[in-house]
Amino acid sequence: MDTKYIGEHLLPGQIGHFAAVLAFIAAILASISYFMAVQSKDDLLKDSWKKLARWAFIIQALAVFTTFGSLYYALYNHYFEYKYVWRNSSRDLPVSYLLSSFWADQEGSFLLWSIWHSVLGLLLIRFAKKWEAPVMATLSFAQIFLGSMLIGIYILDYRVGSNPFLLLRLAEENQGLPWVANANYLDFIKDGNGLNLSLQNYWMVIHPPVLFLGFASTIIPFAYAFAGLWTREYKEWIKPALPWSLFSAMILGTGIMMGAAWAYESLTFGGYWAWDPVENASLVPWLTLVAGIHTLLAFKFSGHALKPTFFFFFITFVLILYSTFLTRSGVLGDTSVHSFTDLGMSGQLLVYMAVFVVPAFALLIVRRKEIPDAKKDPSSYSREFWLFIGALILMIAAIQITFTTSIPVWNKIINGLGIKKLFGLEQDIAPPSDSVFHYNKIQIFVAIVLGVLTAIVQYLKYKDTPKGHFVKKIGIPTVISLVITGLIGVFGDINYDAYGAGFLSAIYMMLFTSVYAIVANAMFIIIGQKGKLRVAGGSVAHVGFGMVLLGILISSSRKEVISIDRMKMLDGGFFGKESKENPRENLMLPKNFPVQMGDYHVTYAGDSLAEGDAKTYYLVRYERRDPSNGNIVEKFTLHPDAFLSNKGQQQLTPNPDSKHYLTKDIFTYITAVPIKDAGSDTAQYNNHDIAPGDSVFFANGYIILEGIQPQPQNRNYTPQPNDLAVGAQLRVVTKNNEQYNLMPVYSLRDSSYEVIVPDTVAPLSLYVKFSKVLPKEKKIQIQVKESDTFKDYIVMKAFIFPYINVLWLGILVMVFGFIMSIVQRVKANKSKSIQS
Repeated sequence: MDTKYIGEHLLPGQIGHFAAVLAFIAAILASISYFMAVQSKDDLLKDSWKKLARWAFIIQALAVFTTFGSLYYALYNHYFEYKYVWRNSSRDLPVSYLLSSFWADQEGSFLLWSIWHSVLGLLLIRFAKKWEAPVMATLSFAQIFLGSMLIGIYILDYRVGSNPFLLLRLAEENQGLPWVANANYLDFIKDGNGLNLSLQNYWMVIHPPVLFLGFASTIIPFAYAFAGLWTREYKEWIKPALPWSLFSAMILGTGIMMGAAWAYESLTFGGYWAWDPVENASLVPWLTLVAGIHTLLAFKFSGHALKPTFFFFFITFVLILYSTFLTRSGVLGDTSVHSFTDLGMSGQLLVYMAVFVVPAFALLIVRRKEIPDAKKDPSSYSREFWLFIGALILMIAAIQITFTTSIPVWNKIINGLGIKKLFGLEQDIAPPSDSVFHYNKIQIFVAIVLGVLTAIVQYLKYKDTPKGHFVKKIGIPTVISLVITGLIGVFGDINYDAYGAGFLSAIYMMLFTSVYAIVANAMFIIIGQKGKLRVAGGSVAHVGFGMVLLGILISSSRKEVISIDRMKMLDGGFFGKESKENPRENLMLPKNFPVQMGDYHVTYAGDSLAEGDAKTYYLVRYERRDPSNGNIVEKFTLHPDAFLSNKGQQQLTPNPDSKHYLTKDIFTYITAVPIKDAGSDTAQYNNHDIAPGDSVFFANGYIILEGIQPQPQNRNYTPQPNDLAVGAQLRVVTKNNEQYNLMPVYSLRDSSYEVIVPDTVAPLSLYVKFSKVLPKEKKIQIQVKESDTFKDYIVMKAFIFPYINVLWLGILVMVFGFIMSIVQRVKANKSKSIQS
């Protein structure tokens, strides 16, 4: 132990860093050994290399697990002498969120990825059989690069990776600071920097591991495809690769939608998807992977589309690496809400991508003529023809999304190569101003085509389908879908016209194709597969896909903003020029002041700051009344929360809350709160003696005394048995002719002392007291104050998402369909192995 510094716990870091370096070296040995096992012609030598490779990979896996354990141990025990621990955690962080702090930063996320590669590699060693050596050679090679991200050592003055066990005092940014030389420096570090508030959500405990398992699993279809080219066994690899590709698509898709659920609950996207670059970067590989699965099926049953299958499996993993570069190089820092900053590993990421792009596609090009393919072109009435068309449509969707997402990359390339100066360009390529519509106007037609293909392709046979047979089979689900679409169109009130009649027409087209996909596949299970669910995994997944499309369409096209500022309280630059918030879609809620919002009266009833929790929780009460009699027919309370950072500029980090119904969600989040430390209120009360009918003017209008009430109703006044109370019935009229009612109370309690209960028009910062009764003058005295530091309000935004549960249920159905397909393919492979 270093005796110069007191209280440091160096052993976890030493063990963890040693394990990270050991994992890197063992991965190199495993890769070389598996490569030699593939290349060796002698069976004894091949087995010898394979045994060495297995032990090297097992050691590598154990070292990765040890690295994980060491880092988690340091996080759990709050060893803030480690920069990673200090930067991403704090003492008040709940234990449930310690895992979130583990993968909150780049080193932890790379380690998580490496963990999943290790787990998958151990499974492949057990089950891959003859494909173990070529497949594991690729996976071990990937582990070399992931391991290099964690070693944090210098080679020829270039730092390779970033060491998660770097001591805080050794960080470059801290060199030369006085505290670094202080032996007792840990006495001054009372707490860590803390975890980003948006990551303190249960979804961020489960979403990243699932998503990174999806990322890691894409290397297996890649590795099988590369192994097929490498060994020249061009067809044999598809049988073991199919279950793995289905597994990868299922896990990656689930991880993406978990991210959407996190965004829905924790971000202010105003929903579950905003075409954020990081969302796009994970979606695109899933699209190409699904395309590859469908072309693989086409080849398996018809002999067509093997070359595209190689391409799609290769490009999927390459796009995973490209998405990693986008989100971890810092290039998306200005365009994404949840990308990482650059840690100086951009060069490594590019090398990582290049060493997989070049060999894979070079081998595909060199051996393209050896790859078998059906000599006869497929019939346009064959299943494989339309599976290939569907794969092309998915590729078109991927290209459009990738091109726009990569605009910051294009700008860097253009500026780096001097193209901008060469052609006299003055500005960089600008991202679309309305990014959501930019993507939607293309992707809605992609969804329309995919919906139709999802509905009809299963009714086609491989190689050829009699036209009469196809028309007869598809006719009934087509008619049923048209009827259902018509009913939804008539009674569903889908009239989204923000982008004109053309886009609305596309919405109705997508509505039909979504319904069509659900109905046609459900009927195919009943008719085409005679209710045999064990072989209906594909159809079940397609039903789920149709439900996802339908849920997206209805929840988005009928999404309704109910927090409409009809009184225009927030006009005049309330949110500032840089804000994207529309002030007309935000509502100011003064404390304890009911405000009409759609069918509800909403009241901000207070807030609370739990001990040890940096978030403020706001109590928002909803009431819905029967318009005929005014009785309350429904009431509930939401608790949106927010964190206000006062470091530099005021920055609000809100978390939404939702009321869930079977047919809709009411989605609520805070968009602004008053600054609590703005200073003391210097405004003074002014006395006014008035009689019924008299007026008192203030800056924004006037107050009329309409009468005296002997039984006053004021929410802040609780009458006592011996009270003599009266209330001043006041009407406030503003310059904009807005009107409010006030009832300040004056009471004598036990005939001995006065109780004065003020009333407030919070939106106007207006406070009124009933201070005296003047019987001789037949007047009363009121005191009026216009506060200059009004603090008791929140600004809130609220949506109604209709039928959003169709989306979430569709995801579950689709995942279930994938699981059924995986089980079916695994059983089929086992039975064929037994027969052979």
